[in-house]
Amino acid sequence: MASRITPSPSAVPAEASTDRRQDILNAALACAAEGGVDAVSIDGVRARCGASVGSIYHHFGNRDGIVAALFFDIFHDQSRSVQAQLDAAQGVEAGVQALVTGYLDWVVAQPERARFLFQARGAVAAGQRTPDLAEAARRRNQALVAWFEPHRQSGALRDLPCELMPSLVMGPVQSYCRAWLSERSGLGGGLPSPTTYRAELADAAWRAVTA
Repeated sequence: MASRITPSPSAVPAEASTDRRQDILNAALACAAEGGVDAVSIDGVRARCGASVGSIYHHFGNRDGIVAALFFDIFHDQSRSVQAQLDAAQGVEAGVQALVTGYLDWVVAQPERARFLFQARGAVAAGQRTPDLAEAARRRNQALVAWFEPHRQSGALRDLPCELMPSLVMGPVQSYCRAWLSERSGLGGGLPSPTTYRAELADAAWRAVTA
């Protein structure tokens, strides 16, 4: 009887490795959705997705590695989504408003992932990937500044330092979304969905920077 050949780890398809990585991240997000970032643990992840300890450590190194990897995956997904809305906008006013509505719509569509971004940022900032977080934030802000600058020079926007404009535009919507997400986790005061004030937040952002 022929013996069964077990493929070596190097023979495992890349898709399988990618799927396992995503399974682990999905399990970590489920842990966080249930009990916050502190609820993410190796045992909790294993219980939800069946991954071995060896597989978890292979992909992420440790528990903090899981949290950081999930944070950056979500951070970059959010950035791409908002950038796509900005790129599709026609004109400076539509662009400013697209930054707000693109962010707001992403948060409403993916509240658990959005909440994780808020909750995990401090842990990532205090961990080994602090330089990665600083670089990711710098790149995103740099892209926004580069978009604002030609419009400021043309006179369409207020003559303010361009590094200030992302805060003026995004600060209010981020603040409201954070409060709403806290309410959804049982910590807030019953705020309406951000979609209730979608137009108001977008208009306020435009009025904050328009010339």
